[in-house]
Amino acid sequence: MPKKTFINLNSEKKQKIEQAIEKEFSNTSFEKASISNIVEYAQIPRGSFYQYFEDKEDAIKYILQKYMKREKEIMKEFLLKNRGDIFETSIDIYEYLTNKSKEEDKLNLYKNVLDELKKNNINIFQEEKECKIDDSINIEMLDIKNQDDIKYIMRIISTITRTISIEVISKKMTKEKGKDILENELEILKRGMLKKKSK
Repeated sequence: MPKKTFINLNSEKKQKIEQAIEKEFSNTSFEKASISNIVEYAQIPRGSFYQYFEDKEDAIKYILQKYMKREKEIMKEFLLKNRGDIFETSIDIYEYLTNKSKEEDKLNLYKNVLDELKKNNINIFQEEKECKIDDSINIEMLDIKNQDDIKYIMRIISTITRTISIEVISKKMTKEKGKDILENELEILKRGMLKKKSK
């Protein structure tokens, strides 16, 4: 997490540094990202960077958490709209991710953020007080035994949705093809996850 010095910066300077980290993360992967480039884009001394963050990983993690928090907020909005249906919500998240990268001209940034989340198996459904997702899921429609089952189900769906979104954002497949694949995969999951109706 960023140091208190960064948290206490005025919003303009904080935004400038955030944009510099995003710019570097748009241009390259986490492994190749350079603190030298970040401080150059932000127009700050290298020493100032270490007053704000422990290291490069800390800075990139801050950006990932920022996007993860936004994704959770959007997820909650879609769950409410879809009355807790996680499968319909997954389609909405796919549409959001694939559209957002074009809208904001941040295609590479979104691709690298999604890649990093997938690579590190970061689960946006981990408990967080600010934006709790579990309460918005309609568990009545799911065949679950305990609370852990919800996390496993959401981890699977989140990974599938992100993976296909990355393929589309990377232009390895069309958006229409990606949606077809996602819908087919969700249909297969539904067979095992939905509660069986009693005859």
